[in-house]
Amino acid sequence: MKLYGAQGVSPQVLLAYALSHGYQLSPPPALARTPLGKPYFPQYPHLHINWSHSGSLVLCALSDSPVGVDVEWVRPRAATLPRYALTPEEYDAFQHQGGDWSAFYGLWTKKEAWCKYTGQGLRRHWGASPPKTGLFFQTYAGSGWRACVCGEESPPDKIVWMEDKPP
Repeated sequence: MKLYGAQGVSPQVLLAYALSHGYQLSPPPALARTPLGKPYFPQYPHLHINWSHSGSLVLCALSDSPVGVDVEWVRPRAATLPRYALTPEEYDAFQHQGGDWSAFYGLWTKKEAWCKYTGQGLRRHWGASPPKTGLFFQTYAGSGWRACVCGEESPPDKIVWMEDKPP
């Protein structure tokens, strides 16, 4: 699994960079989407892709097996959001981790990365928590943002930043 990040570029620009640098594929192959919207490469069914963006920040994960990724800028939201968006187990973890927005986004990005990994989206898994076994999860954090990648392969320890410019 490979994970690429950038700030201030489109997901398509980051994808082209990731494919060129990680897989020597240039120009990028044609992209299609499943009925539920998960992107894939019809010409390269063994190469799995997922991306996420939040404001100017974008991440792109590439893997030999299904993969999901989510990134979010940490920002205050409605005070009721954690109770609404998290399962009771996740909400307990949220409170145990300090109950702040950083803790919320750490849990939220894990849930969303898992939902994107499944290809079924958030609605299908709204009341569920990511599994504790059987998948790999890796969380990442920077100044004001949180991210997570989920997949069947061991994730990288670090994100490869386009132009070596982490936010």
